[in-house]
Amino acid sequence: MSRCALLLCAFSGLALAGATSAFPVLTYSTYLRDRFTPTAIAADSSGNIYLAGNASADPATSQRIVLVVKLNPQATQYLYARFLGGSVNDYANAIAVDSAGNAYIAGSTASPDFPITSGGQLGTAATGQSDQRSFVFKLDPNGNLVFSDLLGGSAASAAQAVAVDAAGEVLVSGTVSAASGPAFPSTAGAYSVATTANRPYLLKLDPTGTKTVFSATGIGGSAMALDSSGNIYVAGSTDLTDYPTTPGVYQTTFPVVSACTGFVFCMPVVPGINQYVTKVDPTGSKLIYSTAVAGTGNVLNGGLAVDGPGNVYLTGYTPSGYPFTVTPPAIPSGAFTSALPFLSKLDPAGQNLLFSVPVGGAGVRVDGNGAVYVGGGIGVPGYPVKASLPALASVPAPCLPNGLTIYTSAYVAQVDASSGNVLGSQFIGGSELTPSAVALSGSTLWLAGSTNLPDVPFTAGALTISYFEPGIFPGAYLGAVDFSQPQPPAETPQIGCILDAATLAPVGPVARYQLLTIFGTGLGPAQGVSGGTDYSTTTLAGVGVNVSGISAPLLYASATQINFAIPQVQLQFGAVIEISATSLTSPARQLPFTDANPSLFLNIPETFQPNSMGFIAVALNQDGSLNSAANPAPRGSVLSVFVNGLIPSPQISPYSLYGGNGWSIVGTVQTNPFVLRVDLQVPVSLVNDFSCTAGAPCTAAITLQAVSGISAGQTVSSDALAFGGYVYVTGVQ
Repeated sequence: MSRCALLLCAFSGLALAGATSAFPVLTYSTYLRDRFTPTAIAADSSGNIYLAGNASADPATSQRIVLVVKLNPQATQYLYARFLGGSVNDYANAIAVDSAGNAYIAGSTASPDFPITSGGQLGTAATGQSDQRSFVFKLDPNGNLVFSDLLGGSAASAAQAVAVDAAGEVLVSGTVSAASGPAFPSTAGAYSVATTANRPYLLKLDPTGTKTVFSATGIGGSAMALDSSGNIYVAGSTDLTDYPTTPGVYQTTFPVVSACTGFVFCMPVVPGINQYVTKVDPTGSKLIYSTAVAGTGNVLNGGLAVDGPGNVYLTGYTPSGYPFTVTPPAIPSGAFTSALPFLSKLDPAGQNLLFSVPVGGAGVRVDGNGAVYVGGGIGVPGYPVKASLPALASVPAPCLPNGLTIYTSAYVAQVDASSGNVLGSQFIGGSELTPSAVALSGSTLWLAGSTNLPDVPFTAGALTISYFEPGIFPGAYLGAVDFSQPQPPAETPQIGCILDAATLAPVGPVARYQLLTIFGTGLGPAQGVSGGTDYSTTTLAGVGVNVSGISAPLLYASATQINFAIPQVQLQFGAVIEISATSLTSPARQLPFTDANPSLFLNIPETFQPNSMGFIAVALNQDGSLNSAANPAPRGSVLSVFVNGLIPSPQISPYSLYGGNGWSIVGTVQTNPFVLRVDLQVPVSLVNDFSCTAGAPCTAAITLQAVSGISAGQTVSSDALAFGGYVYVTGVQ
């Protein structure tokens, strides 16, 4: 990408596609809380939302503990937050909710003192980190512990799925450890295998959690669903080729596949994994059908749903070789992909693949009318998916993962139950957002996930933490998309993503006078209009950006892009941003505030370069020319870089800037109200820079820190100005 684009000239974004039969609206989106990784989500009949996952037991250690939270139907209030665990590590993997609002959570524990209730000794205690045990516990509607059980005798195992039937009986499924050891116990009459190591299990408990109704071995999985007759459906993935199948099903045998654990050199080769789905009678004794749903490459199941007639929907990810019924999008030559999503539909007998399409991956739900909804992710750190997936065809290109500033993002979609065609989709965004599960409440699909940065979209009034600082901030994401909203006028402005104008990375907390870029559709005039050089323009061709009631300075506006600055609003939690164009207003987004959010202007390539060194700063040599490998800066000369989001305000004392890696700062200049120029002395001898040798042109690493003064008696921040602290200057001679 050119320096002109980075410094707020015009950019050609992709237009959003036309209307679909389902119009999804992002009604809720937030960074919910820090140090929490949700792995499962559920909704009850009243619309209350339940999240289960893993939280940090102590910020000073890596110990994990189970956390379950219940939110009201609008997710604006915590109804309870319940921690449960022992002294080692505990992991929640699944959640189910019954009609009364009781929550059932299943997972694994390495804690020898994991809390259990009377009668819950259905398994012996774990002995440490390498000796896991399955658990299930029940919370009443107020979050009080009803029962807590260990499962599986003394066999090492992990529970991965949980369900509750109409009688209140609890079903749990998971996998026994591959290590040799005691067998997972089975009950008389239940389906069983002689050797349980590395194989799944399926068991049912009575409503009190004190008695095993049945325990089956050799069948089970990581996803589970029940039909109206109490039949049990389980799906999962296995590297075994002898998982049981029944005659006449879609695939009676598992292909032998392999996977390599390396990247550059594919070694060693290990057994690959295949997907399956099994329908079991309510007693756990009979396989009604069991089939592989595999390809010639690894197939990782990510979810299971069953509709009223008994059709089965499977979703997950696969790198290649999956039996898609439509041709999946081509991966461009030289592009890296870790996985394509899939959504597959099997008939009620498990005999025919009705469709298989590239959408979803992280979860699937079916409503009472048979409508199908999925959630999924795109991209993987360093190696992004570059295919034009149907659910993402309308997303502006700068919003999608590029492997440099945006690694992983999420989306949800509604899919036609007959054909698998995408009816409507909503892109979520974020730079490191990994979706984990979905839940359906009416026409609203809720999506839970984890993020390493609080740069996900925020909707006004959503729950979140009280204060953000720039930098790494792992935590929980929660979003909701309503698929029943009326179709807005075609010219209504729609926000695809909001990015930092310096880095083209999704924004998290923002500071006064920070420059931002919005990509979307219907944002402004067909031909781009610039705001001039006085930096006070607040309307361009009828376009305005309102930030908490204050008009924002505009630098550029077009149909697909707006460049603007956060105005000098009063410091509060968040800035509510709305775009007005052609007398219509976009849906509102909210951005958290922080005192400063410094970032270097970077030269971001239009295409991902897997062998590139890293982030390249936009830099000027001492003579004012653009620094490059062909136009290097002499050692000992002055080189200038540019900083966004670091404008002193009355609320904080001026920031002090520090160079590193042998570089020193010789001066700063405010080039306009929004951008700070930092002049750096190029070291005569580069310190700790492995890439440069004396006398030869090279790409040199710089690090630049901004350390604040004192605000309200507290240090505001001390943060590197770019990802990980290091940015590179292309040319040094």
